[in-house]
Amino acid sequence: MNKAVFYMSAIYRALLALSCGAFFCQAASAVDFSDSPLFARIMDYDEIPGFEISPADFTAILGKADSGDPAAQYAAGVCFFKGIGISRDFHKAAMLFARSAFAGNVYGKLGLATCMFEGRGTPQDARKAAAFFKSAADAGLAPAINALGVCYYTGEGVKKDLDKAVKLFSDAAKAGSLRARVSLARAYLEGRGVAKSVDKCLKYLKEASDGNAVAQNNLGVFYSQGLGGAVDDYAAAQYFERGAKNGYPASQTALGLAYLQGKGVIASPEEGVKWFRHAAEAGDAEAQNNLGVCYHNGIGVDKSYVEAFKLYEKSALQGYSIAQNNLGDCYFNGTGCDENKKEAVKWYRRAAFQGEVGAQSNLGYCYLEGIGTGKSASDAIKWLKLAADAGDVSAQSNLGTCYINGIGAEQNVAEAIKYLSLAAKAGDAQALGNLGACYYNGIGVERNKLKGMGLIKKAAEAGNQEAREALIRIRGK
Repeated sequence: MNKAVFYMSAIYRALLALSCGAFFCQAASAVDFSDSPLFARIMDYDEIPGFEISPADFTAILGKADSGDPAAQYAAGVCFFKGIGISRDFHKAAMLFARSAFAGNVYGKLGLATCMFEGRGTPQDARKAAAFFKSAADAGLAPAINALGVCYYTGEGVKKDLDKAVKLFSDAAKAGSLRARVSLARAYLEGRGVAKSVDKCLKYLKEASDGNAVAQNNLGVFYSQGLGGAVDDYAAAQYFERGAKNGYPASQTALGLAYLQGKGVIASPEEGVKWFRHAAEAGDAEAQNNLGVCYHNGIGVDKSYVEAFKLYEKSALQGYSIAQNNLGDCYFNGTGCDENKKEAVKWYRRAAFQGEVGAQSNLGYCYLEGIGTGKSASDAIKWLKLAADAGDVSAQSNLGTCYINGIGAEQNVAEAIKYLSLAAKAGDAQALGNLGACYYNGIGVERNKLKGMGLIKKAAEAGNQEAREALIRIRGK
């Protein structure tokens, strides 16, 4: 089974993300709960210098909310959603937003739509979310106008309409939404609804970066990926740090990876773990998986398979395919939990259907051997081939072995040699031994005993028992 791995798409995906409902973590000591526009800016990750909410402030806000004040219900919902002055609780946030929304408060509608759009504290429902975004947008709320634009841009909850999306982004930006400038930056980067322009993308991101954490994060992505030309890890790390300190989970995850890899910062596994933990506590699935990997391998933290398992499970339950595969590995090997092959196959299957290559390889192997599921050579070939063609070495080795023996498909020596050669080149011991046997016996290739012996020897040195036994037999002749 594959080893637990970090998933690094937080860096790549962040620039493309237009999630509508993130909440910035700072806020004011003299809190005016009725200042809904301020809380909406917090919702969009705008920087609010000097703004904080103490537990006493939150208690006062919640008291007003419990008394039926819609503005207080919205403010308290934001606090619960982000964990400001109180422990994070998405379910309570969604309930408070709903009470505010159904009392006719347009900001409550914005908050409830966010929860519905992201599936936080309530079932995900993009269609209902879009309807609530529209209601708030019709009332002139700039964050809602931008969020509705996101729906039209992605086609979530409404029919995709790029022209309408860009117009909404522009309207929201003119109304003062920094987050809308981030949305426009994406449109220009991708050339959707507007003519593609990397320069305009950078312009909008820089305009928004002086006061918005999402823009700071996306500038980090811009420089880390060299979207404007050369990669600049130092500049990327600086922007990720700004976004991370302003509470944006994607930036926290990216900064954690930067510290683990020493990209743009001095390598520090402990700092990496710190930032993964911040993002994981905010519910970020990628960070939960990455923090799990740290516990699994003792990177920047004491090794704990139990903690790793818990974090993989949290991430996997959010649908995160890499964590699902890692969770499957835990169940397969009994790492941090009781061994349960059927449960392992369940999680491999979920990840495999999402296109996770390692899980496809693992699922193929389980079908091949009948582990945790009924043996099915045809299903094994199906999943192994998907993974092998995507470059998974274990799948290439197993698929080549199937083809050479006619397991799950007609014997195909040419395909066997092709996949075994790919895996052997990557150092797979099984493939080295099997390819060596092909050369030694002249199966599918011109017979070359010397080359065959050399490959079998490499396989034996890599720990393959069958190769060791083959060497003994050959030398005994």
